[in-house]
Amino acid sequence: MQVIFNSLIRAAELGLLAVGLTMVYDLLKFANFSHTTFATIGAYLALLLSSNAGLSVYLGAIIAIPVVGLLGVLLDKVVFKRLRGSSPVILMITSFGVSLALRNVIRAIWGSDIRSFDIPLYRGINILGGMITPIQIGIIVIAIVVMIIFHILLHNTRLGKSMRATSDNVSLAQASGIETEKVIQVVWFIGTAFAALAGILMGLDTQVQPRMGFDIIIPVFSATILGGLGNPYGAMLGALALGFAENIGITWFNIPTGYKPAIAFGILILILLVRPSGIMGKKGL
Repeated sequence: MQVIFNSLIRAAELGLLAVGLTMVYDLLKFANFSHTTFATIGAYLALLLSSNAGLSVYLGAIIAIPVVGLLGVLLDKVVFKRLRGSSPVILMITSFGVSLALRNVIRAIWGSDIRSFDIPLYRGINILGGMITPIQIGIIVIAIVVMIIFHILLHNTRLGKSMRATSDNVSLAQASGIETEKVIQVVWFIGTAFAALAGILMGLDTQVQPRMGFDIIIPVFSATILGGLGNPYGAMLGALALGFAENIGITWFNIPTGYKPAIAFGILILILLVRPSGIMGKKGL
């Protein structure tokens, strides 16, 4: 049960990030290395609002998430929109540079010290021999609810249909009267908001520090590629599979915790060699 709990928590955090990453890839066709940095920004912004502005942690998180989403839209307008039509390599290198810049801005503002949310310590709950805290239960529940809402958005709203149409064929979507540039902005908003939510959940479960986004780049990309690039449902499945692979490796095979990124990297290499299209392949939004 402990392996199951730990895996579900990890999958919830990675899944939110992987879905946002794969959405941007599906529309703009480049690997956005700055994506996980928005998780760090979201965590620090929620921490700032809760500690300095006197708001509760949860109200701070509710405000921080859309603010980071808008920051993602602004980044697209200022940087990536100007590079529309450039090669994926140029876009990828640009995103890596943006990631470095944002990480150093975070250090300049908040420093390099490890910080924590001011929340009470909760006693773990014993469920069938596995220990889990109320916050960790909340992380799993929030991720599931958000994914359900995202599914409803994609398949039961006009916006979702526009997103899927743009994903399938940008030119045809434009010819059909869909404002694809607005759709792209919505995708940036949702993707970076998901990243912010994941960062806040990670901060609530552990700690907040400037490298937290950089440290999960490989696991997030591994989950995305494992499920199938451009497929949000594949990203969810890939995050779940990776979460179990990491925790089974640590618990059952006594792999040191410090080598957890190596497990993700090994899975990434294996998938690229055996099935580059991922478990579910490319189906788009």
